[in-house]
Amino acid sequence: YVNEYNLETSPSKLAALIDFVKYIDENNDTNAPIVDGIGTQMHVAYRANAADQQKQEEHVVKMLEILAKSGKLVKVTELDMGYVDEGGTTVLTKDMTEEQHKAMAEYYKFIVKKYFEIIPVAQQYGITQWCATDAPGAPGDSNWRGGEPVGLGDSNYNRKHTYAGFADGLAGK
Repeated sequence: YVNEYNLETSPSKLAALIDFVKYIDENNDTNAPIVDGIGTQMHVAYRANAADQQKQEEHVVKMLEILAKSGKLVKVTELDMGYVDEGGTTVLTKDMTEEQHKAMAEYYKFIVKKYFEIIPVAQQYGITQWCATDAPGAPGDSNWRGGEPVGLGDSNYNRKHTYAGFADGLAGK
């Protein structure tokens, strides 16, 4: 596997990665493909600005379409999500509203559904949700997105709306 991050936000990086995979497969001593699949790390954020969110969703769809055309297995290796308000500021877990959690759930559902809709069954290698729970404390208290609502559960492992959104995406709802 070749694994990279920000493929959904950087079309040039995605194109370069696809070219790199082709180069590896075409320039090896075995005369057989070496790379089985491509992994994409999706450290995304729901964006309260509707135009920004729409653009982000379009980028996810385009990335999945390009990965499907690669003919390789496709795995979402790290999927987690934060929340960015209208002004572009990251919202911490302690400041999240129920409506914001629900918006994140819808975006999880969107991403997971699109994976199963766009990636052919023979190329689907799975989705790894990166954070079981929200990151602890404020920024600096966690090695990953400190204080952000990145988990499918809260810090006490209680299911959040995002859990339902992820599950609904898996169920194709």
